[in-house]
Amino acid sequence: MRKLAMVFFLLSSQAVFAQQGMDPEIMQQLQEMTACISTIDQDEMKALEKESKNIEAEVKGLCESGNRDKAQELVMEFRKNMVNLPALTTMRKCTEVMPGALKGMLPEIMSAEKMLKDYSDKHVCDEI
Repeated sequence: MRKLAMVFFLLSSQAVFAQQGMDPEIMQQLQEMTACISTIDQDEMKALEKESKNIEAEVKGLCESGNRDKAQELVMEFRKNMVNLPALTTMRKCTEVMPGALKGMLPEIMSAEKMLKDYSDKHVCDEI
């Protein structure tokens, strides 16, 4: 969720960009993206954040108790389910207009490809 907070921070800083002489076209794209993101259901985002925290706690518990395979399965299932969530689908669509120079600021979680990538060479218990 910290990564999503970065997106919102980026969007709230349009005035700073404008003061620094940002290209009007880029400003327009940022405004379009902001308007698009504002349509995302905040209740869904809060539910996603709550579910993420619950999954994280469960995974940590599984890892600590030696249930590494179950922890890995849980994380992979959660990632697969997240790909089609309406809020994240909308977020990805909204950020498609992001100017190239700013795309690197977006969290990788937005990428469906990254969410569906085969992470069998990494283990969640080794990453937390």
